[in-house]
Amino acid sequence: MAYIYLFAAFLLNGVANVLLKLGSVKGLSLSGNVPTLIVSNWQFLLGLFLFAANVIFYFLALRALPLSIAYPVMVAMSFLIINGYAFFGLREGITTLQLGGYALIVIGLTLVVYRAG
Repeated sequence: MAYIYLFAAFLLNGVANVLLKLGSVKGLSLSGNVPTLIVSNWQFLLGLFLFAANVIFYFLALRALPLSIAYPVMVAMSFLIINGYAFFGLREGITTLQLGGYALIVIGLTLVVYRAG
């Protein structure tokens, strides 16, 4: 169950980061009434909400997993989700050197998790 919590945590973390990026393009509006603030900043607010949910799931995962396993999985998988969206969704370029780095991250993460089991 701990790995399910960790999966939910890094997925929520990745999506929250993407939403903050999308919201940052529009900017942050602090004028108007509450409904206007919510509508004009929905990506930012949803990103904050997902970060909070991420913390809850990460906390639950940490109850059963060592920090030395949970943290690398959390960071690396969030990193891959975010960069995947940057490439496919935002059409940001990725170099061959970056792809090599991503491959090394996956290999390193596999070794970290494998050695724990």
